[in-house]
Amino acid sequence: MTEILFVEVTANRLEFRVCELAERIYARGERLQILAPDSSQASRLDDLLWTFRPDSFIPHGLLEPAKADPAFPVVITTRQEPVPGIRHLLMLELASLEFMRSFVEVIHFVVVDNRERREASRRYWVQLREAGFTLRHQKL
Repeated sequence: MTEILFVEVTANRLEFRVCELAERIYARGERLQILAPDSSQASRLDDLLWTFRPDSFIPHGLLEPAKADPAFPVVITTRQEPVPGIRHLLMLELASLEFMRSFVEVIHFVVVDNRERREASRRYWVQLREAGFTLRHQKL
């Protein structure tokens, strides 16, 4: 059963928090897929994963058609297509229930200082609960 963690974050800390959680998951020896809403944010995350902390090293790559090896420990995508062998997902946009069922753990970010995104996350929580997912919440 897929467990979904709703993590509260402010808009200005979102990408940094993605990197922190990616680092933790990678440190546990797990592979991770990051779902970005567009190629611009995917590129920013690609750069930030190399630089967000001077002592950090997170091998990763962008997985766009013919651009990266899906064997990277951390793969950044813009499509809701599971990468084979990956059981953890960080998502920066809402994803379909079918897509999320491909993972053991999914992390959804609740952007608390953006009313529209916060309300969308509340509706998403209800939808996921009704669909039978295991849900947890982590405050700021």
